[in-house]
Amino acid sequence: MSTNFDTEAIKASAEKIGKIMDDMSAFQALKTQWPNAGKFETAVWLEHIIDDRRNGVVAHGEHLQTVLHDLRATLISIADGFKNTDDDNAKSILQSIQGLEAKISGEIAQFDQQTEAAQQNTAGQATPDDGDGYNDPAQSQSV
Repeated sequence: MSTNFDTEAIKASAEKIGKIMDDMSAFQALKTQWPNAGKFETAVWLEHIIDDRRNGVVAHGEHLQTVLHDLRATLISIADGFKNTDDDNAKSILQSIQGLEAKISGEIAQFDQQTEAAQQNTAGQATPDDGDGYNDPAQSQSV
């Protein structure tokens, strides 16, 4: 049984996949929208909820862009490797696929850490490592 493939078709598909999230203007526009519900406890709580959801949407866009760009590069690398596939190339292709997951996971984790450190739109002492998505206390605040 033989396997047929078209390296140029794989590369063309990779290019299309890589471009899916090139237009990030909708996500960039969301980044600048800060909720302003008022200066009382419930309003501050509501601002955190809205801000968290906005940050989540932006993060999903950034994550998807990272995945698709890395997938593009890996598919092109695999297509190049398929041209002269032998036992060594097959192992190299397998390593490319296995390395993709680790690369994407690392890039997303780094993005999330940067997001955590940068989010601070309410008063309070900085707490960038508490995991709540904000660089401020994860408790009720008086303003």
